[in-house]
Amino acid sequence: MNNSVAELTRWEWQVVALASVAQSAALVAKLALHGNASQTEILASVNPLLVLNPSSEADVYPSLGHLNLGFRTLDDMFNQVRSSENVSLVRYTLGMLLLRNKLDANPNMQAKIRNRLQSIQPLLLTPENATPWRLEDAEKTDGQMRQEQTFEQIATLYQDTISTLAQRIQVQGKADYLQNEYVSNRVRSLLLAGIRSAVLWHQLGGRRWRLIFYRKRVQETASRLRRRLLSSI
Repeated sequence: MNNSVAELTRWEWQVVALASVAQSAALVAKLALHGNASQTEILASVNPLLVLNPSSEADVYPSLGHLNLGFRTLDDMFNQVRSSENVSLVRYTLGMLLLRNKLDANPNMQAKIRNRLQSIQPLLLTPENATPWRLEDAEKTDGQMRQEQTFEQIATLYQDTISTLAQRIQVQGKADYLQNEYVSNRVRSLLLAGIRSAVLWHQLGGRRWRLIFYRKRVQETASRLRRRLLSSI
């Protein structure tokens, strides 16, 4: 299967969107616990948020290989792999699906988010680990500064909208990381992006009750897509 242009069924795209939600959850957990995560995976999760007028699902997720973490996370979740980390991933994922419901019931907030996203530029990949969270602004390149500005804009948008809802996602991790702007901006950006993927998941027919009754099918599809991605590398 080609990582960039894949002919998938509607059901498979639904699982792709859910995998993107799960990847956002996994990256939030990594950032909260370790202070950093794969830049490639973060960009693959956040950039779909900035695709406002896609002509197809492939426009939203142009490189499925970068969602490998999401497919693996889904596989583990639905295989009921028991670990303290997996409990948090399930909680974050379900939290984003629930916030999608809250957002769907608030058209004014939807319009506000869409309007402000129009002025935010997509994130560009800089060399991996080029921006560790300890770097001072003076040490960053112009590209890294633009990237930080984008994360700050998305994080502020999250605070101005989703954070005002009664339902909140409580992220657990190390205080030193969560209080750091580099980390907190990425966490909020990933949460907003995860909610956006949850919107697409719902548009493609995804429903929370189906996660119970179609658990095995979701797990098998995520596992199969991941194997196909890995075999094409």
